[in-house]
Amino acid sequence: APPRAAAPARALGAAPRAEAAAGAGGAPRAGAALRRPPAVAAAGRRERQRVLDLLDRQVASRSDADAAEDAARIAEAGQAAARGALAEAERRLTAAQRALGYQEARLAETVIRAPFDGAVTRRLREPGDVVVPGSTVLTLIGTASLWLRAWVDETELGGLALGQPARVVFRAAPDAPLTGRLARIGLEVDRETRELLVDVALDALPPSWAVGQRVEAWVEVGRAVDAVALPARLLARADGAPGVFVRDGARARWRPVTLGLEGRGLVEVTAGLAPGDEVLERADGRPLRDGARVAAP
Repeated sequence: APPRAAAPARALGAAPRAEAAAGAGGAPRAGAALRRPPAVAAAGRRERQRVLDLLDRQVASRSDADAAEDAARIAEAGQAAARGALAEAERRLTAAQRALGYQEARLAETVIRAPFDGAVTRRLREPGDVVVPGSTVLTLIGTASLWLRAWVDETELGGLALGQPARVVFRAAPDAPLTGRLARIGLEVDRETRELLVDVALDALPPSWAVGQRVEAWVEVGRAVDAVALPARLLARADGAPGVFVRDGARARWRPVTLGLEGRGLVEVTAGLAPGDEVLERADGRPLRDGARVAAP
């Protein structure tokens, strides 16, 4: 709800509103007063004509004719005065309405209205504070376009595209992941960290949130259907090349593999493994050797 204006601000339109009301009431009264003079003037003209007819027949005197003429002129003058009073009342009403419109426009400027729906994140003034033009009163954000910003390594830039789905986890609610989409990709890489900023638009806000809150985001840059996938911890490297140890009878054998997509602790194997191959790891976490004897689980 908009804040209530202070008493001096509310008084801006009081006097013009009263004048406009008075003018609005005065115009009908002037109009009503205008209806009587025409009737009086018409009666005066009829009386003048009647007396002139009697004068022609030498029934009335010249003084009676002069009196009738004077009465007719007075009635016509009254009619003209009534027209002038009505015109004056209408001019006063117009002036009062313009003054009221001006003061109402000034009064509207004393109410702070947001240009969009949103939430107030910071209030810098309290009721009763003196505010000068140009000073900040509050900070408002639009909740309809609330985004989160995340840093991405520059090596991942080639796989990013607008609209890619994203999974977002607020650290305050790690068990309630949210969905979103990649909305903006930065065009400048940090010179030290070699990372760039991307913006992720959330599909819905969590029940509790705050601007500046830390979150974690995962952007889906690809999807593989019916893929061979392994837990990333089972991968090993020999001379920098990835591979795994598979069971070959009672021995562990090294097998190089070609990797595809990675995510959520899993890695896709596009070559080197087939469904049903048994990938090995030591129970104590130590590395395996090619040809090592394998005990039955």
